Amino acid sequence: MSAAEAPGELLLSRERLAALSGFTEAEVDECEQAGVIHKTDGGYRGVELVKLQIVRQVAEQHGGLDRVLEKYYEGGYSLNLLEIALPAAQKLSTLTYAELRDRLGIPAEEIHSVYRAAGLPLPDPNQPARIDEIEAFENYAVIRTLPIPADARLHALRVTGDSLRRAAEVQSQLFREHVVHPLLERFRDDPQQANALISEISSRANPTVTAVTGWLFQRYLEHQTLKNATELMEEAVGDGEIGSHRAGDPTVVFVDLVGFTVLSADLGDTAAAELAAKFNDQLMDTSLEHDGRLIKTMGDGAMLFFESAPHAALAALDLLERLPRAGLPPLRVGIHRGPVVAQSGDYYGNTVNLAARITDYARPNEVLVSSSVLPEPIDGVELEEIGEVTLKGVAQPVHLSRARRASRALAS
Repeated sequence: MSAAEAPGELLLSRERLAALSGFTEAEVDECEQAGVIHKTDGGYRGVELVKLQIVRQVAEQHGGLDRVLEKYYEGGYSLNLLEIALPAAQKLSTLTYAELRDRLGIPAEEIHSVYRAAGLPLPDPNQPARIDEIEAFENYAVIRTLPIPADARLHALRVTGDSLRRAAEVQSQLFREHVVHPLLERFRDDPQQANALISEISSRANPTVTAVTGWLFQRYLEHQTLKNATELMEEAVGDGEIGSHRAGDPTVVFVDLVGFTVLSADLGDTAAAELAAKFNDQLMDTSLEHDGRLIKTMGDGAMLFFESAPHAALAALDLLERLPRAGLPPLRVGIHRGPVVAQSGDYYGNTVNLAARITDYARPNEVLVSSSVLPEPIDGVELEEIGEVTLKGVAQPVHLSRARRASRALAS
């Protein structure tokens, strides 16, 4: 679809707005007189339809339209921020979803699969299509031409949707708890003032949060691209032996909190954030004590970097003992030594990937090290041989050992 063929924005008449929302024209007029919806020159924008759809459903379940409008007059709720927080929803196309599907040549069942994978509700094919969704499906039509299987495309959508939905839930809840509720309570006798302040704060917060979220996604995408490019290059030019290293190569440590995701869900966002901060402090302090560095945290895990393999092992064992005392879940650790590629403060390559895979293999309260760590003796640490194991995503078997305190090993 060329720019010249792009559909224009649809402004709804009162009759069309009533038909799509499920209200009568008289009820639409009531909502407009109350200030719930607003008409622009030429008609009503898409966000007014969203407002009416919400109002109608609440009215049907809680005493009718009169009660809903009464509570609006009293300042019990606000819909003003929808005009700011839903900029894309304001713009409807002159195309219906059925016409869009036919125009792009994408089968209806595939459109449905995309919405299901993204965790979004299926649109009515006869409803006007959102302009942002037209752009999204134009891009999806391009993705369909790439040599990527349909199930792989849907898997990527599913994972991306799950992560972004969680981020949106947290961001929205923070705004509700710290902006909307306090202002509605503070200005209970002046709901217009409350709504004006909510709109003003939302107009500043929404584009900022959207921009930061977009920046984060772009940085994560850059990281994965650098990671893949580095690993492909090393596979092409390396000697092909797992665990090959040279004297002076650094040591990479990955740590993972076991059961942190489930625990966070039980505790709630505030307590989970406090727990994550405590985890971060422990990682920072312990890595510095052993001449190492915390490179990055990844939710319930982290990556540490050490110039010395013995320091890495000792730091890992210290963390294993300290975290439970700090009220944190059990830890599992994977350690590997080898060449790395540094870029923008991060590290990439097969060494990093292998350390992460070793961590995935470890059990709770376990520190596993590859054979790359073995040639260097570690005072106070005993390495118990496990043998060769097959790790997910690693072509060759890897020789692993379990690290533990020497005194504990002798006592047992």
